[in-house]
Amino acid sequence: MARVLYVGDTQVETLIAAKGIDTFTHTYYRDSASVLRDALGPRPGIDLTHMPAADIRTKFPSSAEALSEYDVIILSDVGYLNFKMPFGNRERMTPMGPNLVTPFKQWVLDGGGLIMAGGWLTFSGIYGKGMWGGSPIEDVLPVTMRQGVDDLVDHPDGATVQFTNPEHPILKGIEMPEDRLILGYNLVQPRPEAQVIATSRNDPLMVVGEAGKGRSIAYTTDPTYHLCGNLPDWPDYGLWWERMCKWAAGEI
Repeated sequence: MARVLYVGDTQVETLIAAKGIDTFTHTYYRDSASVLRDALGPRPGIDLTHMPAADIRTKFPSSAEALSEYDVIILSDVGYLNFKMPFGNRERMTPMGPNLVTPFKQWVLDGGGLIMAGGWLTFSGIYGKGMWGGSPIEDVLPVTMRQGVDDLVDHPDGATVQFTNPEHPILKGIEMPEDRLILGYNLVQPRPEAQVIATSRNDPLMVVGEAGKGRSIAYTTDPTYHLCGNLPDWPDYGLWWERMCKWAAGEI
């Protein structure tokens, strides 16, 4: 059983509508994570827990003991500042709060499985706001990324997915139909020792590697909306993610 913590893919959105001289403000909660939860949650051998982005600072595991409750952590469309910055204000000259990053990195090195999925705020992200490049977590990913640079590549006309290593345990026996199109991804640089097992338009789509005793995956398109195109409608989408999690957990 792979115990998976899925972090992110939620947001609070505020819309200002102007009707002549009158304006109205609408605020609502968008749970984009339901797409991946519905695909991955029912899969055999998967015990899935979801953490909304707003809960990261106060509820993300901050110790080796707390992190040991999970075999795999998925980060999707959440920026590094959520892990780096403390919750609320703190008086000067006092500890700012628990360090989330150091134990997280060590958890991977000690055998944890990390999956970073693409989006506006993962990898370098839109306008460079993801800020994962140069962070301690980049050290345990199978890719590097440019710092402070918008790394999003858009294909509004749709781009197909190619398997470059179809015998890898994640992909073996899975076929990607030609009518599955993605609309973009984050552009990353695979490390020399990593394996690129899937691409789109010759750019890395799925890169796998090892970090200490752990494993990590860079999955550069979004798992929920927009960039992923019609991929979530693919019948094997849940299996695809099940395999990713089980490989990251060292089960396959």
